[in-house]
Amino acid sequence: MNGSSKMRNTMVGLFAAAAILGAVSLALLFVSMGIGSKMWARGEALQQAYAMADGLRQTSDDLTRMARLYAATGDERYREWFQEILDIRHGMAPRPTAYQGIYWDFVVAGEAPPGEAGPPQSLDDLMKEAGLEPEIMALLMQSEANSDALAELEADAMAAANSGDLEGARRILNGAEYHRHKANIMRPINDALVATYVGTAADIGGYYGKWRAATFALVAALAVSILLGIAGAVVALRSRPGGGNG
Repeated sequence: MNGSSKMRNTMVGLFAAAAILGAVSLALLFVSMGIGSKMWARGEALQQAYAMADGLRQTSDDLTRMARLYAATGDERYREWFQEILDIRHGMAPRPTAYQGIYWDFVVAGEAPPGEAGPPQSLDDLMKEAGLEPEIMALLMQSEANSDALAELEADAMAAANSGDLEGARRILNGAEYHRHKANIMRPINDALVATYVGTAADIGGYYGKWRAATFALVAALAVSILLGIAGAVVALRSRPGGGNG
């Protein structure tokens, strides 16, 4: 085999190796993108769980606020808003489109709340749509059940206030039993958030390690592919007549 044939074979080999590594780089790119997509999905799941948990916590606090305001003032609007909060939660009243943000503070202040009235949608349905993990879903549903139980105690307090027993109403809404009920609402929420954060951190940590390895391999394969392509081009130039091969 003469020198020209050897150079041609070397050139073909270099370009073939470069093409193979280029294909490997493309495959590694898709792998890296897939891992990145999984990391993004876990982050989205964390945000969804936090939004559901925070919405439930806020609803419980809003119910407490309306019950205490009614017991303190006797203003019928607070009892009506108390019932509306429950109806929105259970899908029996339109859910405002901006309900996850600041809402009842504006209503109590006599200002127009943000957003518009949307279709009725219960909190349970929202949690199912969010695709929460079964463990997190169970914790938040337990918190909701505990909140519904406290709402009955709050309704008793408002009934006492309505009958003129303001002191009895205030005692119910500020006593040790009330605070125990409130803790029973918040504990599953806290457990759900902790479990979500821990699980998400572990998953994202694992995905990040894989993404880093895939990205490093991608860069290495791409760099070698480029170098092989350059080497093949140099050989091709040298193999041309007058290209320096003597």
